[in-house]
Amino acid sequence: MHKSKSVQLISTFSDDEVRRFSDFLRSPYFNKNTRVAALFDELKKDHPYYESKSVSREKLYGKLYRGKAYNEQVMKNLNSELFSLLKEFMAHDMLDKDRFEKSLMLITNLTSRDTPQVFEKETESSERYARENRENIKNLYHHLNRIEDERLTNSLLNNKQSEATIHILKAGEYLIMYFFKNLFRLLINHRINEFSFNASSEVNLMDEFVKNLNINNILAYMEKHDIEHNIHIKLLYLALMCNIHVKNSDTYRSFKDLLFSSNDKFTRAEYQNLLHLLESIIAQKINSGMLEYYTDLFETYEYELKHEMHKPNRQQPLTIMKYRNIYLTALKTGKFEWAEKFIHDYRDELQKKDRQSIVDLSMAQLNFEKKDFESTLRYLQKVKTSQIFYKIDVKILSLMALYELSHFETALSAIDSFRKMLISNKTLTEQYSVKNRNFSAILGQIIKAKIDNAPGYRNEILKRITDTPQLANRKWLISKAQELS
Repeated sequence: MHKSKSVQLISTFSDDEVRRFSDFLRSPYFNKNTRVAALFDELKKDHPYYESKSVSREKLYGKLYRGKAYNEQVMKNLNSELFSLLKEFMAHDMLDKDRFEKSLMLITNLTSRDTPQVFEKETESSERYARENRENIKNLYHHLNRIEDERLTNSLLNNKQSEATIHILKAGEYLIMYFFKNLFRLLINHRINEFSFNASSEVNLMDEFVKNLNINNILAYMEKHDIEHNIHIKLLYLALMCNIHVKNSDTYRSFKDLLFSSNDKFTRAEYQNLLHLLESIIAQKINSGMLEYYTDLFETYEYELKHEMHKPNRQQPLTIMKYRNIYLTALKTGKFEWAEKFIHDYRDELQKKDRQSIVDLSMAQLNFEKKDFESTLRYLQKVKTSQIFYKIDVKILSLMALYELSHFETALSAIDSFRKMLISNKTLTEQYSVKNRNFSAILGQIIKAKIDNAPGYRNEILKRITDTPQLANRKWLISKAQELS
């Protein structure tokens, strides 16, 4: 029994969900089989761990049917019924938490009923709620489209064809907004995925659709007629063009200028998503070799911190990745004092777990940039983390500091250990693993040239750096190779 699908679901329930499911099972509207409720009462005694013999089918049957011989089919039927009720409860529970979806289902039910005043009141209430709470509604345009669609159906069923036109036009408008918003979002994610993981596909209907559509004319029409939320659609389209034409500065400037001049048009969540798009666009430019855009990235982070947009809300912790990206960008732009102040000022916004190790790693990276390599190694020795990406940061920074201190033999030994770690770890993407393995291999070649006092290998190593497409810390490797002469 402890391996059944029912138990697998129950084991994920919180204590509050266990309590509410018990109430659910005791409601005759949902369940009329008291044996199922009794079965759950026995199971919840072992919540959330179900490894003991007390949850075996035989033991449970004995408690439910005292004195009767075990019947496998009866237990299978009870378990099947429990599983069905679990799924029904989970769906009902989600619906109960989604006020807007519940109101739409009510509107759908009212559509065919001859209660015009109730229908009108509920549609107005649902639309008002959607607009006032669009911060928390993922697909606002889709929901508004569904409301207008129900209004259209209600008009036709009640012989009010004269009112149908406005509902047709609004339903179509919201459908197009929903379609464009999601199409552009998916295309942007696809471009980022292509760029990051070298992924491609021979068949891409989304790309083909956009190529054969005059979107600029549609955007101009939307702007001319002040179509609701047209700026949001235009920004998403510009973001897509920035991802397609990475080195086009004009498109990037258009996106950035429009984004910062229209911040009052969006909810906090919408604006944060657009700022994240800006970050990813700049990151692509940097990864394409346009290192001057580190300044733009730093300015974006400064803006987010100033307007408290660096995390979803004040109650949530600052993510480790965001914290890391901000101080590393400051270091890349040479703002060492700013970076050190940020590291200490925002440390308490991190989750307590790993907080001190992240701060120590941050200080190690700061000291490396300041060329204090002894302090770099001291801070790295304090770092204790289970996060694989931070382990890799520690390994790489250690190798670079060891090289700068001319601890070549120690560095070579560490390179071998690092390479084995990268090969054995299956959670890393192939691209991420390869670019770090390439880094360690080329650094090893530089060290051997240094040990052998063979500056003649300089040009060969520089060519290898140039010819290696996936390579971490390329700029630093070039500078070390050039020093061989």
